[in-house]
Amino acid sequence: MARELQILNDLRSLNYCCHRIIELNQQLEVINHQKLGLSHANVHLTREQEQSTLPMPKYEHEYISPLGLMEKAERVEREIQYYQKRIYECRWLELLNIRDRNILFDLYVVGDMTFNAVAEKYGYTRPGLWKHIRNELNELSTSNA
Repeated sequence: MARELQILNDLRSLNYCCHRIIELNQQLEVINHQKLGLSHANVHLTREQEQSTLPMPKYEHEYISPLGLMEKAERVEREIQYYQKRIYECRWLELLNIRDRNILFDLYVVGDMTFNAVAEKYGYTRPGLWKHIRNELNELSTSNA
């Protein structure tokens, strides 16, 4: 029973891990853009702005240390690796047949269907689907123990 709950919790966290990896990749892209921007930090004025006698607006740039950006990028990469490892730990899913895997994904990863809708989609009643899932996870946990 405890092993089954652990499997279901791992499965619920898959969706979070995938979304978190996407967010972290976007952060990493911003950091890489900032690192590139360090070499192009000058403000370029147009010809009209250069010839104008009016005062130009001041741009206040926050100082960003190149080493700080590298450390930040490393920290984000380590976090990505952590979430990838958590996803990799769910390799037990490959031991299930494709139908049971689809049921679990519809219930816990995709999450846009209700339990009743998933049960109806796969030809079960709600208690019958729950019983089927528990039996499959129990078989899985006893075969891996």
